[in-house]
Amino acid sequence: QVSELQAALGDAERQRELQENEGRALRQELRDVRDGQRILEKKGSAALKDLKRQLQLERRRGDRLQERLQELLASPRPRAGQREMGGSRGWGGGTPRGYGESGWEMGA
Repeated sequence: QVSELQAALGDAERQRELQENEGRALRQELRDVRDGQRILEKKGSAALKDLKRQLQLERRRGDRLQERLQELLASPRPRAGQREMGGSRGWGGGTPRGYGESGWEMGA
């Protein structure tokens, strides 16, 4: 009877150790998942901040281009080099750089 109790006690201790180990592993996994979420949130926040910065720069660039276009359209005087090219609007008789059949194209 004593040996049966000792065997049962040994089994109970092994079960307790297994459960403690499993609990530790689950807590570590939870910490790892939380850390991963924090890292992803920081990366997402940094990416969003960068995209907002890029958008602001592009808006400024667009505003400057719009202002320059308005200046060019409003100015009645010929620009330097227009007379030599033979065009009253500065196109030089050909198509402007970057202009294709379908409209403005990048890198053409």
